[in-house]
Amino acid sequence: MATSLDASDVTNYLSTRAAQGYNFLWVAAADNSYQDNPPDNFYGQAPFSGADFTNENSAYWSNLDSVITEAGQYGMVVALNPAFVGLSYPGGYINSYTNSSCSTLTSYGSFLGARYKNFPNIVWATGGDANYGSGVYSKLNCLDQGILSADPNHMITMEACPQATCGVGHSSTAQDWTSANVGGTPVTMNMNWVYNQWESVQSQCAANYAAPQTAGPSLIGETWYENDHGLTALQVREEGYWGVLSGCTLGYIFGNDPIWCYNQTSSLASCPGSPTWQSQLTSNGSTTQQWMGNLMRSREFWLMVPDSSNAVLTGGFGSGTSISVAGCTSDGQTCIVYDPLGSSQAPQIKMTHFTGTVQAWWFNPQTGATTNLGTVANSGTHTFTPSNGNDWVLVLDLASANLPAPGTGTLQ
Repeated sequence: MATSLDASDVTNYLSTRAAQGYNFLWVAAADNSYQDNPPDNFYGQAPFSGADFTNENSAYWSNLDSVITEAGQYGMVVALNPAFVGLSYPGGYINSYTNSSCSTLTSYGSFLGARYKNFPNIVWATGGDANYGSGVYSKLNCLDQGILSADPNHMITMEACPQATCGVGHSSTAQDWTSANVGGTPVTMNMNWVYNQWESVQSQCAANYAAPQTAGPSLIGETWYENDHGLTALQVREEGYWGVLSGCTLGYIFGNDPIWCYNQTSSLASCPGSPTWQSQLTSNGSTTQQWMGNLMRSREFWLMVPDSSNAVLTGGFGSGTSISVAGCTSDGQTCIVYDPLGSSQAPQIKMTHFTGTVQAWWFNPQTGATTNLGTVANSGTHTFTPSNGNDWVLVLDLASANLPAPGTGTLQ
């Protein structure tokens, strides 16, 4: 977005997404591949006047400043990637990272840290398809050391390589960063970035949550995109609900194939020429993720703990790519259950988990509509059966909390 669009399109994108409740964006500070005329931005400005990572062009960076500032005005946090690594050239800056000295990358990191240390809406997200076997991690460590030497104010995370390339288990910051030979003392990451394909998002988020939290809480940073890999509308919804209820408590960066490359006209197979990115702002995936965000913000999502042992969801939980998942707030106020198979996998809930009478709701993840199921006693086990075999979300609250319908209002 920051490199591909002019100011009016940036505003269109940000204002639309903000109205939909999106609050976190992944932005490349520099891109040498996935746009027209890379690495120049829309205005023909290059990020570097000399070799990569040196002689930063003030006009280019002023434009990026304005994009990040505007995102903040819309209430959005930017996960800022200094320069996307990529698995292989020309898919990213991997050759430039490999061929640059540690001092060059440390200086570039210092430039970034000094420039953005006082921006209130930044999270550093280095890496990007960064293969742990490529040797690039030592150079990323130099970059990160430079960033943090100048910017003690912001969190930092990293995207490793995708599951399809590195396999399951090589998709999160803590595992990859601490196990790789990064050279010298590695910086301390404080956010996990999960990067898995659809079918293993749930298991990876659960594994991250169960592991020692050496890199902090987890975010689903990237997975399969809408309109990519034959992903169905159901699978797009599953990625989000599986992840956030299984341990990726920071949320889910939703991806859409035409949107992320903004109608660039080069021959990259990963960037289709149609439909337009503007039309995809109201795609099925865009709207259903909006409703998921509304749901989570209407409850104490920051207190959510995955029901990994099925102590609450005691039946109807399925397995594999048909699994139902549950998460409950640590104060006992709310439990949320995602059931991808609806009535054929009706959730069975141990009601004694709650300390009082429970208010029950169905939340339709396809429409955002709610159905009030009334109150249920906190005794025995209760089976909640949806009206059909579509995916459903069961929301159970202590009646005494007097919460509004799921997806309405925002708890602080």
